[in-house]
Amino acid sequence: MSNTYKSTGSFNYGDLSEIEKDIEDSGLDIKLSHNLDLFKTKRKIDDFIIPNSIASLPMEGGDASEDGKPTELTFRKYERIARGGVGLIWLEAVSVSKEGKSNDKQLWITEENWTDFKKLNDLIKSSAKQEFGEDHNPLTILQLNHSGRYCKVKGKRKPIIATHKKLLDDKLGISKDYHLVTDEYLREVEEDFLQAARLAKKAGFNSVDIKSCHGYLLAELLSAYERGGKYGGKFENRIKLLVDIIDRIREDEYCKGLILSSRLNIYDAVPYPQGWGVNKSSLNPDLNEPKELIKILEDKGVKLISLTMGNPYFIPHINKPYDIGTYTPDESALESCNRLIKGIGEIQKSFPKIHIVGVGYSWFRHMAPYVGAGSLENGLCNIIGFGREGLAYPDFAKDILNDGKMKKNRVCISCSKCSEMKSKIGTCGCVIRDSEVYLPIYNDMKKGEIVKDA
Repeated sequence: MSNTYKSTGSFNYGDLSEIEKDIEDSGLDIKLSHNLDLFKTKRKIDDFIIPNSIASLPMEGGDASEDGKPTELTFRKYERIARGGVGLIWLEAVSVSKEGKSNDKQLWITEENWTDFKKLNDLIKSSAKQEFGEDHNPLTILQLNHSGRYCKVKGKRKPIIATHKKLLDDKLGISKDYHLVTDEYLREVEEDFLQAARLAKKAGFNSVDIKSCHGYLLAELLSAYERGGKYGGKFENRIKLLVDIIDRIREDEYCKGLILSSRLNIYDAVPYPQGWGVNKSSLNPDLNEPKELIKILEDKGVKLISLTMGNPYFIPHINKPYDIGTYTPDESALESCNRLIKGIGEIQKSFPKIHIVGVGYSWFRHMAPYVGAGSLENGLCNIIGFGREGLAYPDFAKDILNDGKMKKNRVCISCSKCSEMKSKIGTCGCVIRDSEVYLPIYNDMKKGEIVKDA
């Protein structure tokens, strides 16, 4: 790694050649390309044409009403993203049940409020068309989730866990005799996902994501090596709930036409047997089981997968490389990005018929288009996904597609303030680039911490 990076600990590149040199000197696998026209490539899934190869990925805003409805902040956020030009809008986590919420302000779709979600989807579609014309129709995905061990009620933790994982239990103060959910409960969760998918279809979303990443309930089951019963132990049991949910939605008459997708962890960065996609004798990735699962999902008609790694509640830099955070990582952000891009590239090359959405690009700031184009050019993914970038700079895609660049003074600076807000109060947005709205919320949060400490 270059002395420039080591001495500052942050993004300090003057031009692309400096990144290229660091990549080469470090022996990393990140590819670069100046062919930004690759982002204009359309992607076809069934009968749907995604208008370009750029996605806005889920960033949970924690701005819903207590009964799960999107609020003015939610509508504002997605209208801005829709007008920003991405071809795929992967909405944030929507709970499938009240007890499965990560906080009291998480979105939650129900029979009573699904029309509010329809209004949200209609706003996304109409805003995109107003901005780019009738032919611009972004794919909209409603991400369905059960928060598992990260459930909260009235601001207090109320974990719902399927298996004990000492490292994660200790982090949350979960005792070794804390009760596990039963197989019967997990079967009920399957029904919750199906009902939520039906409502998503009624609300007009093109796709539903059966979320299985970042330590939430379905992701936790993937590494439930030490659980007994139908959902633990051998591989077929650990993937059972995810696969059964996919089957139920695929076969359901009320879900006909929904594109099946999943946001899926391929590496937990937690030691075996507590982590998925991890070598049994080291902390290195082992993608054999993730590949086996993805093959099964492909056979069941899943044609769109957003791949990710890590657990933001445990080791945040694995899935969200940053410069400023609650701790200093033992690796450079460039290395963290490389792990994401390389691992996802291995999966895309193994499953060329699946549209894989890649991550790990926001950290590159205004140089991200060249890294994303390099991944597209080298077949490391089909669609380039940006998460926090959408909060900071919602029209980044428009600038890439129309101007061939991202504006240096608009990009996400990976300061982690959005993650800090998400962790502490649920509600989050970009404190730096959208300061008029979110800086007052952030300041109120910090004042509350001072009062609490006093």
